[in-house]
Amino acid sequence: MDRITRTETLQVLRSMRVEIPEDTKLSDENLEKRLRDALNAAQQKERLSSPLDFDTLAPWPVPREGVADSNAKSVLAAVTRGNLAEAALNHARNSRTPELYIDPFIDLRQTVMSIANLIDQGIKWCIVQDNQREQWVINLRFASILEVDKRTPAIVVLYRAFERSTAVEGMRWVHAQSETNSAPSRRGVLLDIKATPLEQKLLMMLLKMNRRLVPTNFKVDRHATETAYEVSVLLPLGPLDLAAMTKLSHNLGCAVCGERATSRCAQCQSVSYCGAACQRANWPQHKLDCRQLKGGRWHTLPVHNGLQGMDNIYMTTVNRFHNDFDAASRVRKIDPNAVPPNVWGDRVFIVKLQVGVVPGQYPYMMIYDRKRSFEVFLRSEEDVELFSTFVGEMRGERGGHGGIKMYRWARRTGDWELSVCLDRVPPQTDTNW
Repeated sequence: MDRITRTETLQVLRSMRVEIPEDTKLSDENLEKRLRDALNAAQQKERLSSPLDFDTLAPWPVPREGVADSNAKSVLAAVTRGNLAEAALNHARNSRTPELYIDPFIDLRQTVMSIANLIDQGIKWCIVQDNQREQWVINLRFASILEVDKRTPAIVVLYRAFERSTAVEGMRWVHAQSETNSAPSRRGVLLDIKATPLEQKLLMMLLKMNRRLVPTNFKVDRHATETAYEVSVLLPLGPLDLAAMTKLSHNLGCAVCGERATSRCAQCQSVSYCGAACQRANWPQHKLDCRQLKGGRWHTLPVHNGLQGMDNIYMTTVNRFHNDFDAASRVRKIDPNAVPPNVWGDRVFIVKLQVGVVPGQYPYMMIYDRKRSFEVFLRSEEDVELFSTFVGEMRGERGGHGGIKMYRWARRTGDWELSVCLDRVPPQTDTNW
């Protein structure tokens, strides 16, 4: 099967909400690594040991037709993952399922869900082939379903891809499965899942990556037609959480060549370079943004860890891209004396300012960077005029986002101070955070 191309890699990363410009100078190797990291994050693999200990994992209690079992759990329900953003989009479409063959990452997740649905029906194999049945076919047999935890099944599979020149060999396997691993009513029935060629390549990439989860001493019973099949694991796939999107959308290398950046523009600190040669080459394109930022109107804001009366209570923030697996990590206790971390040094970075109000209190602004390295508050009662100036900008033509939030350049000027450039809008600001 062909490798995923550079263009396809960028397409998949965009479908996962990893924001890398189309004209990025990052190398093919770097982009491929980001795609692997994104797929690992979508599976929450950082929570797992590698390889998995198959000997200690209990079988997943798969529903059995005609058997009443209160402990049985649907594999489909367990692999179905989402967030508020997707739920809102599906609601707007008046459908619980998205349109297929448009978004490659959604398509891949739908295929994993289709496999889970077959398992719930007691089916032990399937093929994944292109819509025209002309290019590639991936044969899959479900060897076992293990319980990683109460919410996470691991589907152990044997798999192999076939093209036209090996199609006869692949069909021999299909015939053997239809006779031995199908209910009588399904014998001779082709259990196929349709997929785009890109989705097939993604599935093969995922299976190859997940072979590392299989213990080296794991033995599986093989049919005579399965001697060349590989063993891997399919895990639930969900949308990337905010932390993963942020990490994968940063560190885009030198603005000119994509190599590792070692310095920034000294005037604005907003663009990275690998060296002086690339910085000089990029000056004609960068100078307008640089001079605009340098000549902007900067305001110093006094910030706090929380609002009055919130000291020593616990709080969390929820974004439409958060999922429930990282809920515990977002809870923090407000300590009014703990200096917010400074991961930026004296560099310029982008912050989001979002206005809010607590009933019975003055309005406030929450301010944070995309990394969520800090979350601080600007209290309106401390400087009513300054607060009104920022609200006015937020509701003006440069604000946008319904007049309740905006993105601006900022730099740290003290433990409890942020300097924010009010009248310069950062270019290509996304709304994923």
